[in-house]
Amino acid sequence: MLPQRMKKAMTDNPKKLANLIDLVNLPSTLREFMGQSQTSRLGCFKRVWSYIKENNLQDPNNKNLVNCDEKLKSILLDSMDFMKHLDYTSW
Repeated sequence: MLPQRMKKAMTDNPKKLANLIDLVNLPSTLREFMGQSQTSRLGCFKRVWSYIKENNLQDPNNKNLVNCDEKLKSILLDSMDFMKHLDYTSW
């Protein structure tokens, strides 16, 4: 069962959803962090977010801020810019 937002995205603009779920090749720094050479943009974002949650890197006073450790700094160039460095060459 898909969440309502996902259903709306699929009906409104299927290409937008495809960009999130298509496999992309990861750059070397992100490949080391993820432990795999390919994943979807959505999977990549979820993994980074779960790492932030697991290591309690969110600022307790302002949940919009993340206190990066060294491992996270290696992939988060400037805020969430790592998404634009993904290679869109799908297999």
